[in-house]
Amino acid sequence: MTYQYCSMCGASLRTDKNNNLACTQCVFVNYQNPRPTATALVLYNNKLLFTKRAREPFKNWWDLPGGFIDKDETPEECAIRELKEETGLDITIEKLFGIYLGTYPSDFDPFDILSIVYIASCNTDKVGAEDDVSESRWFSKDEIPKNIAFDSNQDVIKDFLKIWN
Repeated sequence: MTYQYCSMCGASLRTDKNNNLACTQCVFVNYQNPRPTATALVLYNNKLLFTKRAREPFKNWWDLPGGFIDKDETPEECAIRELKEETGLDITIEKLFGIYLGTYPSDFDPFDILSIVYIASCNTDKVGAEDDVSESRWFSKDEIPKNIAFDSNQDVIKDFLKIWN
């Protein structure tokens, strides 16, 4: 999708030297920076939690639980909220695992994401499937599914498998 008009003044847009859309009349620049997400690697009894996506993109693919960070929300708060919304699970953030750049595919307007990934724990293996999730399931290291949604999550899993005991 190519935007043609400034959302501030309605003038035409042009691509600037950094590949952002800049207004030809006012100071507005539509920066093409990544949108932040928070993801949790949740472990229980040496199994990792995955959720199956209930809608596109990647409908019916396995995913790490998480989502987009809301306005005025920290990444930690987002990870805790998303896990509760998607699985009903209360988690404890243990530590930051890493930050990954990825792509959110869309026929309309694909964009980059910046995924902040935490290692988290919980005190039960009882999980549900709510919100935009059709199934939640625990996997041992040798059972990790092949169809992992999002390039960033594929990189997360690859790195996590290197340290998972």
